[in-house]
Amino acid sequence: MTNLSVLLPVYNAGSYLTDTLNSLLAQTHPADQIVIINDGSTDQSLEILQQFQHKEARIQLVCQDNLGVSAARNRGLTICEGDFIALMDADDICQPSRFAIQLEAMQKHRLDLCGSWLRTFGRKSREIRYPCCDAELKWNYLYLGRTLPNPTVMMRRQTLGATRYREGLAFGEDYGFFLDVLLGNPEMRLGNVPKVLLNYRTHPQQASQRLQEQNQRSIVDLLQDLLPKAGIQAEPTQLQAHYKLWQQQAPLSVTQLQDYLPLMSALSSWLSLHAPDRRLAAAHWTAVAKRHRTLGRNAHDLIAQAAGACWPLSWRMVERLLARIS
Repeated sequence: MTNLSVLLPVYNAGSYLTDTLNSLLAQTHPADQIVIINDGSTDQSLEILQQFQHKEARIQLVCQDNLGVSAARNRGLTICEGDFIALMDADDICQPSRFAIQLEAMQKHRLDLCGSWLRTFGRKSREIRYPCCDAELKWNYLYLGRTLPNPTVMMRRQTLGATRYREGLAFGEDYGFFLDVLLGNPEMRLGNVPKVLLNYRTHPQQASQRLQEQNQRSIVDLLQDLLPKAGIQAEPTQLQAHYKLWQQQAPLSVTQLQDYLPLMSALSSWLSLHAPDRRLAAAHWTAVAKRHRTLGRNAHDLIAQAAGACWPLSWRMVERLLARIS
């Protein structure tokens, strides 16, 4: 029988905890261990957690001072004993079949990390779909696209090794954790189940709602620290350009582009080795070329030269035709 642990950090979530815990306890594939870290809550969270613990032997409740969600998750990771660990936020609700479907997908497709689509509720209500295939997710981690939504993730404990969440970050700790795992084990397999397995609550108190302005600084700092694990060195100006280009979808100047392209070449080379997909490589270089069309032929040639073998075949054919005509 597969051992499954659930990791649930809690801080002042008393208004939502009952629904969250009931959804965990109603799973068609029950968890073997439910690790809950109460991160210094000052509302009724601890009382609710103790009530559930008295009725449910699988709940392992640990209380600590308020050290932040990353510290709570890290403490929980040291306690989780299952071969698989399912993540969860204290204000979300699992679909009853979440664990069963994810475990089946991980075993069938030999996945190391597995997320799913989700549906938001609360302030907003919409279904959010994420890429499902391994290569696309790996390209998105380095090019700041949609990846694995943290509260939906189930992971193999052995894949994590000693990797832990970075404490002290106000934003991007989830992204940094999974990027760290990926760069340390690039052959691992990622996937998202193409079904809604979690209802994700949105409300004004969420860090992701309050701290958007710190996103760029956190992402740039994480990339600066983690890319050397892949043998990639990047200057702060290159990483700022990377964020501007891929997260903000904004063009660079010719000078910025010339400075940035060596970094993009290095990222694409690493991905082409560990997540080979010519379609994805061509799509990224095409996106850069299209975003800088107004900069003229000089910029186009710089991009084509940096892309090398990743330059789309259709573009090469057009260029050869134009060269013959001229």
